[in-house]
Amino acid sequence: MGKVKCLVCGAVFDENEATCPVCGVGSENFVPYEEKPAAFRLDTDERFIIIGGGPAAKSAAEAIRERNRTATIIIVSQESYLPYNRPMLTKAIIRDFGYNGLAIEGDAWYKRNDVIFMANTEAKRIDTGAKTVEVVNAGGSSYGIDYDKLIYALGAYCFVPPIKGAELSHVVSVRSIADTERVRGIIKERNATKAVCIGGGVMGLEGAWGLKAGGLDVTVLETAPGLLPRQLDDPASEMLEKICNETGLHIVTGASIAEITPDAVRLADGTEYEAQLVIMSTGMRPYTKVAEESGIAVDKWVVADSRMRTNVDGVFACGDCCVINGQPQAFWVQAVETGRIAGANAAGEELEYESIGSSLVIDAFDTSIFALGTNGKDPDKEFRAVEKRGDDGKTYEKYYFLDDKLAGVILIGDISKMGDLTDKMSRGASYDEMFG
Repeated sequence: MGKVKCLVCGAVFDENEATCPVCGVGSENFVPYEEKPAAFRLDTDERFIIIGGGPAAKSAAEAIRERNRTATIIIVSQESYLPYNRPMLTKAIIRDFGYNGLAIEGDAWYKRNDVIFMANTEAKRIDTGAKTVEVVNAGGSSYGIDYDKLIYALGAYCFVPPIKGAELSHVVSVRSIADTERVRGIIKERNATKAVCIGGGVMGLEGAWGLKAGGLDVTVLETAPGLLPRQLDDPASEMLEKICNETGLHIVTGASIAEITPDAVRLADGTEYEAQLVIMSTGMRPYTKVAEESGIAVDKWVVADSRMRTNVDGVFACGDCCVINGQPQAFWVQAVETGRIAGANAAGEELEYESIGSSLVIDAFDTSIFALGTNGKDPDKEFRAVEKRGDDGKTYEKYYFLDDKLAGVILIGDISKMGDLTDKMSRGASYDEMFG
């Protein structure tokens, strides 16, 4: 079976998929993708340990096996499941896709490539001198595993701000399949009819729309002045808020949250919003604890160079737990590519990671949204902007140019040009090329 590549998010998958399993766009945004076998090959009896069970870990394992057919490859993961498409979780928040609908690859891939997947196992400590990882399994047994090369791919966790009541049992942060199962359980147990989503970013809004599709009355509370503040400029945020409210979602921006009670969320001004379910979507934090305690350099994220090497010989890092040349790698396509580079270089190659941009695609709220690159908010840069609005008040185009190169795009409503615009962005299309 052939492969295709999504022009929007960069994901590569089987050509029989009708929609991208990562960002959800249709097949009109796919192009054929030819997998080229790795030219480098060095078969050894080394043991490679990958800690973390996300897309970066799977990508690293794949890259190692392409270059080394005889080594032992072990993935250590706290989750019960093989790596899956995490961006789809908020779409599964009510509708149960099942694991098979989310898996990157099934069990057959791991058997075929002789990759050992240790589920329900936590990496607790790395002894970089002895080259041993201390792990704890589901039964509580602790033991060490020796390694020759180690790849740190522990990812990120949901940040929960210190809000009174955030520890209550009906408050959930969605990061795993188990979290979506918990959401559905709370809805059933509490006969939930009203929900509050704290956070108006991507995950918060997608989760809110999923809950509304399941029949709940949903309020979104965002502390910033507008929705999707990292991806959209102010006019686009205002338009999106209007569109969301017209669909029946209740959007509150500039919200100062004082407390979560068993039945409501209360703001600092005393306003209360009834909720039998609260979804907390207030950002992610890289999981660095194991690295810090093991002498691996950390500066908010695990520090890696362009070859994914850490400060410790034989230890590599990849995915959204790491920072490369000062740039976090928080998106799916970045996780996959950094995993590939880490695995290849752990196997003995010397590849350099080239920074990859990331895009936002949302198909919800009876509209579509696409954002790529800058949103023009950097006060230290002088952008040239082109804005177009539809007469219906529901379509929006914004183009930001920096040094006469396309640096940012925002589309609301009609996003059919996103594939073409992604290409133009990648080659730095000029203002005259697009509007001259």
